[in-house]
Amino acid sequence: MNKPFASYEKRLNRVLSYIYENLDEELSLDTLADIACMSRYHWHRVFKAMTGETLAGVVRNLRLSKAANLLVHEDASVRDVAKQVGFQNLASFSRAFKKAHGVSPNDFREQGAQITNLLSLSEGNESMYPISIVEMNGFRAAGVCHVGPYQHIGKAFKGLGSVLMANSLMDQVNSLFAIYHDAPDSKPSAEFRSHVAVSLKEGFPEGLDSLDYFDVEGGKYAVLEHKGPYSNLKAAYEWFYGKWLPQSGEEPRDMPPLEVYINDPKVTPTSELRTDIRIPLR
Repeated sequence: MNKPFASYEKRLNRVLSYIYENLDEELSLDTLADIACMSRYHWHRVFKAMTGETLAGVVRNLRLSKAANLLVHEDASVRDVAKQVGFQNLASFSRAFKKAHGVSPNDFREQGAQITNLLSLSEGNESMYPISIVEMNGFRAAGVCHVGPYQHIGKAFKGLGSVLMANSLMDQVNSLFAIYHDAPDSKPSAEFRSHVAVSLKEGFPEGLDSLDYFDVEGGKYAVLEHKGPYSNLKAAYEWFYGKWLPQSGEEPRDMPPLEVYINDPKVTPTSELRTDIRIPLR
């Protein structure tokens, strides 16, 4: 990798990690420029040029994404969730959340709970999500490894995006996906391993030090089509593994599932987001 690019990439990833780990704090331009070890007069321009987003936009999106997960998966009040992601004013949090996700925080929580509760009422219901069995071609992939709780994988998405932008590689990739190598509750969450990755087009360089390269095996896959917020994917996984798979007569291969992101969350309403969960089958 070009050494100047590597230096800027490290700064960018350092800043992204700091943002993700301090979402409840005031994240000023001066603070983030200090983390990057660069003048505040230049850092914001560098950041936007490498990521395609402003610092303020990245901070806001990460805060609201974390808030969505907290609302669905934890019992904290909306006010406490707002504080956990850096909003001291409940009204401003509610406005920002509704603008990002299309519904109020309370409605978002209720929708997530309704989906989760439906699982206990869906005995034998195989039409809760569309399922298809497909033959998938294998492909070469490259991505960024994340170690730790899966709900913190957002910084790996940003890290991968920064590598692709910094090296002008956005046009040399196909689908964006995640692989979760460890089953939930199989070990302490601090030890969970996952990758955020892209499938590669011919000509994508193999020598980028900041990426892990690997092959994804083709073959028979069961594909669940999920529509809606990413924070509701947990319910889809539970139904896929707890209801559909045991009743399907299919046997999974000894490989982790793929979580494939079909459309772009930057330009797609939360309610219209499409995600495929692909389980490799024997």
